[in-house]
Amino acid sequence: ALDNMKARLYVDQRCVEFQKPMIDSGTLGPKGNTQVVVPFLTESYGEGARDQPEEGIPVCTLKSFPYKIEHTIQWARDKFEGWFTNGPQEAKNYLEKKGYLQELAEDQNSQIGNLETLNELLVHFKPLDFNDCVRWARLKFETLYHNEIIQLLTVYPKGKADGKGVPFWSGTKRCPSPIHFDAKNQEHYDFIVAAANMYASVFSIRNCTEEKAISKALTKVIVPKFVPDKSLKIAANEEEAAEEKKKHKEVKSQGIDEKIRMLTSALPAPASLTDTKLNPAKFEKDDPTNFHIDFITACSNLRAMNYRIKTESKHQTKFIAGKIIPAIATTTAMVTGMVCLEWYKVIQRLPLEAYRNSYANLAIPLFARSEPFFPLKTDIALLGEKKGEKLSYSSWDHLEVKNGNQSMKEFLRYWFRVYGYRVSALTYGHTSLYMSAQKKMKDMKALLKKPLAEVAALRSGTELPKTDYIKLTIVCDREDVDEKA
Repeated sequence: ALDNMKARLYVDQRCVEFQKPMIDSGTLGPKGNTQVVVPFLTESYGEGARDQPEEGIPVCTLKSFPYKIEHTIQWARDKFEGWFTNGPQEAKNYLEKKGYLQELAEDQNSQIGNLETLNELLVHFKPLDFNDCVRWARLKFETLYHNEIIQLLTVYPKGKADGKGVPFWSGTKRCPSPIHFDAKNQEHYDFIVAAANMYASVFSIRNCTEEKAISKALTKVIVPKFVPDKSLKIAANEEEAAEEKKKHKEVKSQGIDEKIRMLTSALPAPASLTDTKLNPAKFEKDDPTNFHIDFITACSNLRAMNYRIKTESKHQTKFIAGKIIPAIATTTAMVTGMVCLEWYKVIQRLPLEAYRNSYANLAIPLFARSEPFFPLKTDIALLGEKKGEKLSYSSWDHLEVKNGNQSMKEFLRYWFRVYGYRVSALTYGHTSLYMSAQKKMKDMKALLKKPLAEVAALRSGTELPKTDYIKLTIVCDREDVDEKA
């Protein structure tokens, strides 16, 4: 049931912690693989070779110069996340979380963007009924498929060429054309229906698919006339995008405090919006009634029409947006068999040379097997009372210290006395308990006098497991120092 790297690494971490065997396996169409992890015998899954991260689509390609349907689908996914997930979640945090604006002020990189989102959702486009949702969808259509394309063509006109006479709109850069809204056009209408219903769901407004009601609401929408900005610059590649971002930061810093003040003061107090119930959407490709795939399909296909890219059906869009690769029963059966063979070996406690990691591709066909790597070990010479001894350890090993629940200061002195290494950092899980650079600070001096278990509970803010031990991670320094220091 582990279908992503993060989940696999978590289970591997727990297996290492509790010294349990694990056999990882996976399939991808005709491809299948298995990896054996046995405590103290093989390397852990996290130590092994990692898959290369999936190559992303350049931002400028998504934003202004798509040339594949995959680009427009990813662009539609981004709109979905921004409009119906991330934005509403920020608005929900503002309404429900005390001190939200103070927390937001600490993150200056996203402060203005989030404040603008809050103003759009809670001030300018806060819907009272479904008609308001239709109005929002219609204005979004105009912005995305008409205004932004007109603006792009103003910056880069059709006949534009560089200094060598090479046309700007050539190669993968497709010259777009704006779309003029027509309620009788099925693609246009599908976008309005899906977007309006998604927006309504976010604000707990009853959905509507009645054509007569939606068409009537569309006739009442007043679309403002768009005037392109001739001074605006749009990045043509990643280098220009990075340069523009740098310049934008410099310009943005001018008058930023005044803009933040204006945006903040325009927000209604959370207490005045107690009747507003926000439901951020979580993308679910397999529910045909939630409008998620309907929106992605309509949003993507209209973008494709802008750039003369072949549109896709809802079924194919679902495959691409959900990153679905069909499972093949033959591959699954083969991988299951390979896993079972390795488990027989684990149960019999066979030596390392008996195990095999496997990889197969039934489409070629290819079947390869290799012996697992042994765990990498580190050897260190001990000092202190254990001077002359050597410690050899891998990721599977740990040291047991049976000193009772002594104070942190006593533990640090014990470690230095017995092993001869100064502790520079001490952590419990992801929580830092001690750092040598902070030992003279008032708070740290107080913590040093407390029992280790109490420090772990206090710093982590959680109740410790009901065991007679705690697991700590220690970072040591070889520098010879006075024990009392």
